[in-house]
Amino acid sequence: MQGKRKFQTLKDFIENLHKEGTGLLNYDGNNVPCIYVDSKRYENIISSMYGKKLAVDTLLNIFHDGTHVFVDIQMKFLDSNREEYFLVFANEMLEFFEALSKTGLIAIVPQMEYYGNQNIFVIQIPKIESAEKAFEIIKSNAKK
Repeated sequence: MQGKRKFQTLKDFIENLHKEGTGLLNYDGNNVPCIYVDSKRYENIISSMYGKKLAVDTLLNIFHDGTHVFVDIQMKFLDSNREEYFLVFANEMLEFFEALSKTGLIAIVPQMEYYGNQNIFVIQIPKIESAEKAFEIIKSNAKK
């Protein structure tokens, strides 16, 4: 896996952005933020969790300069050595982080499959207060 990542310049952030995209899914009238991954990565995540405790420690590592806000969404799957990282440009994703702060849920979805797909892996973040605080930091530092 990618391990601990370091970003030094704006170029480093831009070059390491998550390329498959993000979005919002409507689930029982609530927007749930989702991260799209290619089908192979999705299958790899799901198969590596089979038969193991489904606990995921999620960290939102926020980087900002007063104009640009990047969030490295880090997921450590407990009872395994699996870690997943998704670097996103938060300036263009305020609704994503607002939904995360309200629901405490984040979904991983195969990229080629969208709304209505049965292949959705939903993670409940351990502390919704962290998502609420992250949203406030993002909102106050993101300039369009």
